[in-house]
Amino acid sequence: MTLDFNADEPVVGLARQRELIRAVGNASSADETRWLEWKSQHDVSKADGAFAVSKAILGFANRTPDVAEQWAGGHAYLLVGVDEDAIYGVPTHDVEKVDSWLRRYLGEFSRYQFTYVPMDTDEGKRHVMLVDVSPPRWGDPLHPLHKEHQSYRPGTIFHRYAGKTEPARPAEIYALTDRARRATKRVNVDVTMATGTVAVLAPTEGVRRTITDILREEMMKQVDAADEKKKAAASNLFRDFSALQNLWPDSRSPEEFRQEVDEYLSDFDLAMQHALAQAVSATGTPLTLTLTNPGEDNLTQVEVVLSLPDTVTAHVTADTEEEVDWPQQPAKYGEGTMPGYAGLPAVLGVRPPAYHLPSLHSPDIEQQDGCTLIRFAPVDLRPHETVTLDPITVYSSQKADAFVSEWRATATNVSSKVQRSLSIPAQRLELDLRDVLRALHGIDDDAEQEEDGDD
Repeated sequence: MTLDFNADEPVVGLARQRELIRAVGNASSADETRWLEWKSQHDVSKADGAFAVSKAILGFANRTPDVAEQWAGGHAYLLVGVDEDAIYGVPTHDVEKVDSWLRRYLGEFSRYQFTYVPMDTDEGKRHVMLVDVSPPRWGDPLHPLHKEHQSYRPGTIFHRYAGKTEPARPAEIYALTDRARRATKRVNVDVTMATGTVAVLAPTEGVRRTITDILREEMMKQVDAADEKKKAAASNLFRDFSALQNLWPDSRSPEEFRQEVDEYLSDFDLAMQHALAQAVSATGTPLTLTLTNPGEDNLTQVEVVLSLPDTVTAHVTADTEEEVDWPQQPAKYGEGTMPGYAGLPAVLGVRPPAYHLPSLHSPDIEQQDGCTLIRFAPVDLRPHETVTLDPITVYSSQKADAFVSEWRATATNVSSKVQRSLSIPAQRLELDLRDVLRALHGIDDDAEQEEDGDD
């Protein structure tokens, strides 16, 4: 049998740990991999047991990050007390004692942790030792054996191959040497602002809320109107032939219709934000950054992340000539529709497609930890090359002369990151959402009147 376990993520929590142990019990000895090894019985208080566990840890530690990251987020796991035949369990010991027994062979390497996982078996509760070895990093040194054991001398470099841990061959020694050498290479890039401002606008939340409230009130009136029409039809002797809705009545309940209205208005609000972002892009100055490699090294997959205050809203700069995809209103409540006509989807309960903002694959924009984060698509940079990143439309209702942001950059072939601040000037725009919507639809006259009445 093959190992039935999802290794896309690290093994975190008791449930996942037990799932992994049970998966080993249903696997075969040929299923041990570059990220997983198991041993049926070892006691780390004995020299043979401490060496066996230390050897596995060193083998996992002496992998390159690009290989390790393919499984479990770069983590590797050793299970002691289980194999494909049974769960045997191991003696449990105090953490400090175990660390001291392993340190004789591991030296100062400490990027691992272990736990004893309780498992219920036919013979009672058994404890399986699970050792989690942290992902290797670019710049890590080679990790040698520190104490002689049998034929293995101090200085031996163990490496984890597919299904076995043994002394590293020349190719792996060269790869690990290159891994260590990358500690001297650090990402060296510069991000500058080519053009751009943060557009400062009057607040729009109140206007949007007023518009959606009025639309909700108008649409929900359809429920009362349908009830009145139903009562009137009940007094008509020829009611079965007086209206189309009596032949094909609306099957939605008032609550179902309300849910459709809420979903529609949520999509409508997103469309208003998209229309506003388009108007800001057309009248303001979208933010455009340049990324430069001033050094002599090729840099691969350089990722720039820009952090702005959470009072700033960001959108991918859209084509100002692109039409906003406004959502379709729910079918009018209480009115039947003859099958075969355009209204058939509503009769059958098929809702119009929800509205979505433009794809944010590149760059990715999200709110996180009180910041607006803009994650640009990674790019490769040759020495002294400059590239222009995707333009971003940014705006805020907070008054300021400038907005202080921070950018950071990392690359996959060198260690560390570079992080610096960037001040983005503010640009006051006399842009009113009501004017934008009036130009598109003329839908907000009632909203404006209501707001004036509230004042």
